This record gives sequence, C-alpha cells and structure tokens, in this order.
Amino acid sequence: MKKLFQSYHLNGVQLNNRFVMAPMTRSRSSEGSVPNDLMAEYYAQRATAGLIISEATQISLQGMGYAKTPGIYNREQIEGWKKVTEKVHKKEDICFCSFGM
Repeated sequence: MKKLFQSYHLNGVQLNNRFVMAPMTRSRSSEGSVPNDLMAEYYAQRATAGLIISEATQISLQGMGYAKTPGIYNREQIEGWKKVTEKVHKKEDICFCSFGM
C-alpha cells in the first residue's frame, strides 16, 4: 500500500505518486469541440493523481465518437487544451492526452 503514495519514474516522466486517473468521456467541450474552463476546472480538481489521462480526444472531425467531446486538430482546440494543462501543471501534476479515432 505504501508504494501507491511513492513517486515513480515513468520513461523520463517523474510522477508524484502511482495513482492514475483513467480516461472518462465527459462530453463538456464547447461548440467546435473546444476544451473550455469547465474542463480545465474538472481536471485541476483531480490533479492529486500521479498521472491524469484525458478523455478520448479526437484528432479529426471524422474521429468524433460522441457529441461535445474535445478535439485537438485545430488552433482553437489546442489553445483550449493549453488552459487545461496549465491548471493541472500549476498543481504540479502531469496530464497525458488520450487520442480517440
């Protein structure tokens, strides 16, 4: 049990602990599949996990599996994800993007 709370080195990435938040579809992105402030707050609230894996993130419009899921294939979406990662990083946590296709 103690190991769960110990830091871990994952292929060049230092994690604060060994807890991983699994990807979960939230369907909260804004129009145009843009990550928004609500999403940034959601991920920041969970930033005590050693690693956060984002919800499935579409790499093209054709890759959208559900309505209101975030994308990462245009500038506006990338800027939205920057807001999310900045909030997570302020809490000294790591977030990986899960690509959905």
